[in-house]
Amino acid sequence: MLILYGAVSMTHLFIQLHFAHSHYIKKQVQKEGGRISPSVAIIIPSYNEQAGALSRCVESCLNQNYAGKIKVLLLDDGSRDAGAFESVGAQFSSNPMFEAIRFERNRGKREVQKEGFDRSDNSDVIVTIDSDTVLHADAIFRLVQPFCDPHIGAVTGDVHAIKTPRLLSRLIDVRYWTAFNQERSAQSLFSSVLCCSGPLSAYRTEIIRKVKWRYVNQAFLGRKCTYGDDRHLTNLVLEDGYGVVFEPYAKAKTGVPENFTGFLRQQARWNRSFYREMLWTFRLIWKRRFNVPPYMAYDLLMQAILPFFLIGTITFMLTRSWNESWIYFISYLSILVGIALIRASYAFLRTGDRNFFLFPLYAFIHIIFLVPLRIFALFTLNEKKWGTR
Repeated sequence: MLILYGAVSMTHLFIQLHFAHSHYIKKQVQKEGGRISPSVAIIIPSYNEQAGALSRCVESCLNQNYAGKIKVLLLDDGSRDAGAFESVGAQFSSNPMFEAIRFERNRGKREVQKEGFDRSDNSDVIVTIDSDTVLHADAIFRLVQPFCDPHIGAVTGDVHAIKTPRLLSRLIDVRYWTAFNQERSAQSLFSSVLCCSGPLSAYRTEIIRKVKWRYVNQAFLGRKCTYGDDRHLTNLVLEDGYGVVFEPYAKAKTGVPENFTGFLRQQARWNRSFYREMLWTFRLIWKRRFNVPPYMAYDLLMQAILPFFLIGTITFMLTRSWNESWIYFISYLSILVGIALIRASYAFLRTGDRNFFLFPLYAFIHIIFLVPLRIFALFTLNEKKWGTR
């Protein structure tokens, strides 16, 4: 069983790294190509955000090195304390590119985004970011270049964690890099990225116009969905027949949980949305089975089964170790650390950042905390609360 788990997980890893590196080489060749500058609306939903983070977010949007027209919409979703919103609104009120709107009651992120969509209907591209995102100076320029291809409907950028002295933020940043530059990069080679990340993504306005009602009114088991917005909007773009890609040169940083409890709550919410949207994506793949990249189906299948395969392997390993020999435990740890070090080595060769060798530590967190959390998320799919703020 250990050999089978190791073979399946290692095969998936090497296939993923092969396609990710192929995409990396492809993007290096294309980096200087394309010079389109469509009009862009940047939508920033905000709820109980701190004034400093919100100010840095808006400032980074207004200070883009971009030749096209940019409109920045800050929408406050009925925060309990409007002080931060009012402070930032006053700070940038004289800028003609900026507009601030406040809702008296909390309506939910999707409802607020729809208000932004409606107010951005005359823009060519709509960019969605989080209220603690800080954009690199050329992020918007880089993010819109893939729209040169009329078959591309959405683009996600390369998001990193805003690092703090805490070890947790460094671990999350390492995980973000692998999520974008390995997982999404491999998917992007086939224009089939499965999740345009909330902190930085762009969509053709004509597509948003068609899908926004379905997006806002999505329901699961009879209850309106309140999170998983990035995955569902991506699914709607894929369902409409457009490609979705990852643009590694469009960079941004975003805030991450400050403590482990906040991290686990975030992961529970993300896992619920993953399983809920996985059902949608499998249905989409079946519906378009003769026109879907094989890697899209294979990667989603691996994401779905590997955690349960992992649980079975852990159970087997602990039982055999207790009853027979600790060699089973040592063998499993070797596979776990080996996979983590392969990921870390690839990332280190690409970036030169030694922090990636912390990845085995993240792997242990994954086994001890995140795998059980996935099971918990699976049995609480209909939970509506964000669990944060």
